[in-house]
Amino acid sequence: MSTSNSGLPDGTEDFVGAKAKELENLRSLFLNHFYKNNFELVIPSLIEFSEVIGGNANVALKDYAYSFSDENLKDISIRPDISQQIARIDLQQGAKTKKKYCYFGETLRKSKDSLTKSKIAYKTGVEIFGKITISDEIELIKLMLLSLKKTGKHKLTISLGRTEPMEELLNALGLSFNEKIMLKKIISSKSKTDLKEFFNSNGLKNKSFMEIKDLIGVNGKIECLKYLKKHKNKVFQDSARKIEKIVKNLPPSTDYHLDFSDFPGFDYHSGLVFSVHVSGFGFSVAKGGQYKSIQNNIVREAIGFDINVSSLAKLNQKI
Repeated sequence: MSTSNSGLPDGTEDFVGAKAKELENLRSLFLNHFYKNNFELVIPSLIEFSEVIGGNANVALKDYAYSFSDENLKDISIRPDISQQIARIDLQQGAKTKKKYCYFGETLRKSKDSLTKSKIAYKTGVEIFGKITISDEIELIKLMLLSLKKTGKHKLTISLGRTEPMEELLNALGLSFNEKIMLKKIISSKSKTDLKEFFNSNGLKNKSFMEIKDLIGVNGKIECLKYLKKHKNKVFQDSARKIEKIVKNLPPSTDYHLDFSDFPGFDYHSGLVFSVHVSGFGFSVAKGGQYKSIQNNIVREAIGFDINVSSLAKLNQKI
């Protein structure tokens, strides 16, 4: 990675020769595959006004974004994420019907990538807007997995979950925004000791603690869905049914893991969430999920994923 001798800041790098060619090959591979599946290319601006960057994920995204003031003293941010830019563009287009977009571009974050050790990442992905059905979810998962399988001989594992059951439990607690964020971090860590301490310090009912603890335990293969199927709450039952249908429609020989308490990405997903990991590396190369795109009281359902092309290029060099 960069040193003072390279003329580049820490956490950045140049792509030259074989590295540049690998990145370009991956870009072409992904976009051509997306085009064949009727996704329209969108190239968003690299910068946006800080007050609007990130859309629904604004609070989380701002923590990752580098910002500065322009000549008019307006606060500008360099994008740390592209998917929410696509959501903004879709709403500005005023589309009423289902729309399918794809993209490729750079993002810049204050934190470094786990594999590349860079703050800059080349990302590609797709977004679908409109009334999202289980068929859309299955289509998107298949598109992502088949696209990734074209890039190299990597053993992939997809982690799948849904936010609805946990949101159902959390919303019943009456927590403040910050308390809810803190509790979600504890739940993601799966620490039952920290969970119990949070409930005790906030005077919350033990029954709610037990329900959340039980839901944290819902992870593994398709058999773990029994708990959700037998739950008295219809939201739990529906979530199990939808996940089961997705698992049964995964491409042949796809390894998977179910988890209903560890949600990847920023805190704007609502519904299906997923991430893809490469065997031997403790990080995801792709992630995504469902969310609602909201602007000027206009709401659009959406689902999408992004793939870290920089990480894939690095992995291909290691093969």
